[in-house]
Amino acid sequence: MSVPRIVFVVPGLLAGLLIPAVVSPHSAPPNTVGMIGTLFAKDTVWIHQGQELTLYNSSTLVHVIGPGWDQHVYSPQRGNPVTGFHLMATDGTYTTPPWMTVGKFTLTCTVHPGMNLTVIVVR
Repeated sequence: MSVPRIVFVVPGLLAGLLIPAVVSPHSAPPNTVGMIGTLFAKDTVWIHQGQELTLYNSSTLVHVIGPGWDQHVYSPQRGNPVTGFHLMATDGTYTTPPWMTVGKFTLTCTVHPGMNLTVIVVR
């Protein structure tokens, strides 16, 4: 009798979300937005139209990042190139597609209340 993979995947995912990483994370590289505990290292980031944005998990916690605010992901979000959820383990990076629409956008972590990043795209 075969055991469904979900039996192994769900406990592993929950452990990754609930148990902090054993290793110490590295500092966020230049030109990235780091994470400190349950917060982004910055509240707001300004980028130029056409640029990508790189997020770096410099915390010991797992984060699940998506477009939205206060743990609520709204995807797709008009003008926001980030779609869906992006699981970020310690020392993990996520580079967004280019931001082509000028305006104000937000990213949030679905796991941590108040973990929000405002992205302002200028020409």
